[in-house]
Amino acid sequence: MMKKTVGLLVLCLSACNSTPQSPQYAQYQLGNAKAWYEQGDLLSAEQHLHALHQHGAGSAESWRLLGNIHLRQHRLEAAREAYRTSVQLNPHESDVWHNLALTELRQTTATLMKARTQLQRLPEEDERLLSLLLKLQRVSLGNDQM
Repeated sequence: MMKKTVGLLVLCLSACNSTPQSPQYAQYQLGNAKAWYEQGDLLSAEQHLHALHQHGAGSAESWRLLGNIHLRQHRLEAAREAYRTSVQLNPHESDVWHNLALTELRQTTATLMKARTQLQRLPEEDERLLSLLLKLQRVSLGNDQM
């Protein structure tokens, strides 16, 4: 805990002379977002990432982290968009592809579950598909530890 606090203090001091477009600013905001994420404060982490992205200083890593936050909050469409942006910036990151696929699986599952609620009963093949999708989702979020 003390190590993280000292790290945040160093980031704060180094960012004092940074402009929103500078690499120091980007590192400062991303560092803060990671620290808040690791402490479980997803709202603060998300706010730091939005500030970073609003200034055009986003990176594949910052978009991946935002996707992880949205996925944890079950904001599937927002997670999907964040992961897609991350993949566009760095298409060689397998964990982001994994998380994007997992998000899309969850979207498909949610659609089938909603259909089952509305229809009272799914056709047998859709019920089997839903069961398989639920089993597939028992995998962990790739690179969840920042």
